[in-house]
Amino acid sequence: MKNPGDPLPQGIEIGALSRIVRHHFADRIEQVIHPLGLTLGQWTVLRELKRAPGASASELARAAVHTPQAVSRLVRTLQEEGLVERSPARGRVVDNHLTAKGHQLVDETFVRIEARLAPALEKFGRADAEEFRRLSRLLVKALEDSA
Repeated sequence: MKNPGDPLPQGIEIGALSRIVRHHFADRIEQVIHPLGLTLGQWTVLRELKRAPGASASELARAAVHTPQAVSRLVRTLQEEGLVERSPARGRVVDNHLTAKGHQLVDETFVRIEARLAPALEKFGRADAEEFRRLSRLLVKALEDSA
């Protein structure tokens, strides 16, 4: 039996650290978006539509790591709030786009989130932040390739 102070196997430790980082990021983001009337799921869909205008619900689901059904519900709610508009595209596929109000809200959340994260991220130099991005992308690609 392992002692409580023994390190975790490398892959498990990286996974645990990733989960902790995700938790802290999500918490800081929620502190910003909840007063604006958004859930983390809604904000994630809006963010992805900013990044990929016209994305379908299934494309948004893959990017947001949700089920297509959950994303469809989120998109409908965002549409009712005037943040997203939907239009027929390819067969049964529906394209989703941010409205002007949706763009404005996403841009506002980006500014507020950056300000909320700045104190923590200032502890990283520019080179460290770029290296973290590079290594994170490399890990994502490696995990996708090995799926």
